[in-house]
Amino acid sequence: MKKLITILTGFLPVVIFAQELGTETTSQTAQSGGSFFTQVVFGGGFLGGLIWLALFMTSTITIALIAYLVLALRKGNFGSKKLITTVNGHIADKNLNDAYSHCEGHNSVIANVLCGAFKNYHKGEKVMVESAGESLGKAGRAVQRQIGSLQMCGNIAPMLGLLGTVTGMVSAFMGLGTAMGPEKASVLAVSISQALYTTAAGLVIAIPALAASTICTNLLEKRLQESNEHAEDILNTLLENTQ
Repeated sequence: MKKLITILTGFLPVVIFAQELGTETTSQTAQSGGSFFTQVVFGGGFLGGLIWLALFMTSTITIALIAYLVLALRKGNFGSKKLITTVNGHIADKNLNDAYSHCEGHNSVIANVLCGAFKNYHKGEKVMVESAGESLGKAGRAVQRQIGSLQMCGNIAPMLGLLGTVTGMVSAFMGLGTAMGPEKASVLAVSISQALYTTAAGLVIAIPALAASTICTNLLEKRLQESNEHAEDILNTLLENTQ
């Protein structure tokens, strides 16, 4: 507890300085004008600039994750009808080595699942099925981790926006105490508008991120279910042909 109080006591002057700096910058911006982008991003002072930087980073990560998931969840990455048909043909001809070689030459989830199963074919049905399940689960977890990161961005963005709003309102009321005469209305209007823009920016980031994470989660479940069904059909055909 003492350490926590010491840390908070040391951090408090930094926050106060940042707010005072933001108030001075807001007052100067209201007086001198400047571009709209400059007023919104840099008008909140040092602390406001950090919040906007965090929002820009969050938005960049969100866009990168959405792009990754769009590519990762393509149907071709989980397997193709041509691959399944060819492997079934090799198994029907009892050419397990050719089926394994064909799967090795394809970079897809169903191919990796079948490779893991074929490797353990001589260890029995139980081991082979478990190996296929582990491979499928590993592929699903790799994508799910990225979906979790996207959800985190969607949760963080509005919190950053709210933080920007709170610090902006503090700056606005501090500006009222230092501004004189007609300048008070201008300082208050600029500070409040800057505060609300951070909230809007946070929501603009959060809404697509959370919507995309839900869509990707549902699509991942669909892809995994399809891959599981294809793998079961191929393994059942393999077991029937060896009996």
